[in-house]
Amino acid sequence: MTATLIRGLIPQAAEPRLEHCQLGGGAGCTAPGEIKIADSWGDAAWGCPDHVEEAIINVRSVFIASEELGGLAAYLNR
Repeated sequence: MTATLIRGLIPQAAEPRLEHCQLGGGAGCTAPGEIKIADSWGDAAWGCPDHVEEAIINVRSVFIASEELGGLAAYLNR
């Protein structure tokens, strides 16, 4: 099971930063996607600071996805 979890994390970790915010809704947002957020279901998106803040406040299971924080893969490989 551990190997399956780690393999599932690798493609997401390797995703390049997107040029534009993905969190602007139907109107879109042309600001750069600077911060990656994710949820407990494994969905992730790049967003501008304003839209990331809005998502964190309004969506219960959203968190900032940062490789600098170590993540689950680091914990599983301890």
